Amino acid sequence: MNRAGKILIAHPNLPSTDPFYKSVVYVFEDGPDGTQGIILNKPSEFLVSDYFKSKGVHIPVQKETIRFGGPIKTNLIVMLHSDEWYSQSTAYHMSGVALSCDDFMLQKLAIQDYPKYFRMFVGLAGWAPGQLDAELSGKHPYTSENSWLIADADLNIIFEHDTQRQWEKAVQRSSQEMINSFF
Repeated sequence: MNRAGKILIAHPNLPSTDPFYKSVVYVFEDGPDGTQGIILNKPSEFLVSDYFKSKGVHIPVQKETIRFGGPIKTNLIVMLHSDEWYSQSTAYHMSGVALSCDDFMLQKLAIQDYPKYFRMFVGLAGWAPGQLDAELSGKHPYTSENSWLIADADLNIIFEHDTQRQWEKAVQRSSQEMINSFF
């Protein structure tokens, strides 16, 4: 089963000591080489404007936070955005959502050419081939009571909520999809 375009939601039983506690992860790649995603709801202490300032560029987005996308490639800045906008590296992943990661996207933002929705992230989340399947099935060393919940991603879940509220909405979405599968 290809999970690209889905969201993984940390199980409510996951202990608060786990690095993915109450995380919502947008999966943008899932295949024989493994799975990659972006943690959507973990803000960093850095502002988008600070990042641009470090590049010598001023943008008017003052309070937008760069989010922690995951512990892999932590030197990488990625923008998840609505698909009406594009940059040189833009890859379209599901209806309404695209991913960009290049200097041209920074130049476009600097001249106030913004997508309708966007969020910026540092780092990615990733799973080795078969690892996510093992986590989802509770195969040793993973346990089923701490497994991920899965739901369809959409613009509302990805862009309209943040932090704890985003996780709560994602849990609701997953629960509703599970109920709907029975009726």
